[in-house]
Amino acid sequence: MSDKWIVDVLSDLMAYAEQNGLSVTAEWLDDARLIALTEIADKSREKREIPRTYEEPARRPALYLASGGHA
Repeated sequence: MSDKWIVDVLSDLMAYAEQNGLSVTAEWLDDARLIALTEIADKSREKREIPRTYEEPARRPALYLASGGHA
């Protein structure tokens, strides 16, 4: 199950707070929504990262010269 449902819930709560004059609550809910989005993005990035062991050398990108040759 995706974690993005919590962003929808926080957005709905924020909209309710705004419509009912709870401006401070709406601001705090917006902060919570942004924090949730950040944590979800970090969690997704961690899943995609491939751990590198130190036994294998670090792969470095090839450098190209303006003339099209390799450095």
